[in-house]
Amino acid sequence: MVVLLGDDRSSGFVQKVNESNRQFNTYGLVFGVVLYNLYIFVDMTLVPEIIWLDLVVRLFVITPLLFLYFPARYYATRARPDAIAHEVLHGLGCMLVVASLMFIYANARTSAASEYYMGIITVVLYMNTIHRKPFLLAVMGTVGCMVVFIVGLEYVTVTSEVAKMPAIMCSVGVGVVSLFAAYRIENVERRDYLASVREKTLLQRIQNANRELQQLSNTDQLTGIRNRRSFDEAAGEASDNGGRPRALILLDVDYFKNYNDSEGHVAGDDCLRRIAGRLRGALRKDDDDRSFVARYGGEEFVVLLDNCAVSAALAVGERLRLAVSDEAIPHPSRPDGLAIVTVSLGVAVSTDGRETTSEMLNRADVALYEAKRQGRDRLVLANENIGTIARPAGFAGVEPATAI
Repeated sequence: MVVLLGDDRSSGFVQKVNESNRQFNTYGLVFGVVLYNLYIFVDMTLVPEIIWLDLVVRLFVITPLLFLYFPARYYATRARPDAIAHEVLHGLGCMLVVASLMFIYANARTSAASEYYMGIITVVLYMNTIHRKPFLLAVMGTVGCMVVFIVGLEYVTVTSEVAKMPAIMCSVGVGVVSLFAAYRIENVERRDYLASVREKTLLQRIQNANRELQQLSNTDQLTGIRNRRSFDEAAGEASDNGGRPRALILLDVDYFKNYNDSEGHVAGDDCLRRIAGRLRGALRKDDDDRSFVARYGGEEFVVLLDNCAVSAALAVGERLRLAVSDEAIPHPSRPDGLAIVTVSLGVAVSTDGRETTSEMLNRADVALYEAKRQGRDRLVLANENIGTIARPAGFAGVEPATAI
């Protein structure tokens, strides 16, 4: 069984067959039942003496039983998409049809019924080619039909003993040939299924790889936050924000060169990672602002805030400043004696959203320079006019500013 199924994800294949063959097998069963009952007209010539028995067996016994396939399929596939119970029932139904034919055949008394075994061949051909089922079930169904036929042939009197062997050989031969056809059909279906699975898997891997590459290309490898390229893309999208106010905050680590020189570059990298984590965490707490943080370069970070007025931008900036100072990263080589790592911030707000990101960056950079000049560990708000500094109030990290 393993050899026949191979490594083809058999459960998925059977589920796919159940889905694709549902409508076709419905039509196939209706066609088979109609064909089975149309033979009544043939029986009027072959077995006229038992035509009423023929009618009862075909129309009132076998036909209702065959239609049990539909509820069986419904409940089987509903419970399990890769179910085969309904196809097992269908195979048993084909064996039941053969048994009914042999019953009529055995009760026949006219010599014209001697070729009645041809109906068994029709059943086997139908089972293996029209109403498709898994190959192993087709084998079992065919063997079952042949057994019923051979056993039933012992009770037939209208066919001579000499003619029975050729009838058996003919029926078995047709069964083997139809099974070979069924195997070839299923083999092609399995190859097509595997090809489609491989294609979908390959496509999924390519899509995943593209997403990973996109993420890598937009992520700063040291800190894990967005990089300069990602910021440029976000800035371009933010420029078309429908006239909503937006803010840009430029941050710089205070005395970072001194920190690197005294603690080493490994410690400096770890310091930047910790600061990036703090900045990202502080922005995630701000549910009201659509925020974006990136490493702008070296020890500089940049934050974009969409739909953000001056007061909200200052509140976010102050939270970012406190988030870094609260991390309390030791900085023993600071010339001002503060002894922990801090950041200075320049804030630029475009109240009408029309200012370009480049212009906002220039204003934020001027404000950042002023924050450094005033003593660091503070934020400064830039005026709407490039080259001037506003005087924000109400924040511990904001000092009075002068025009520059």
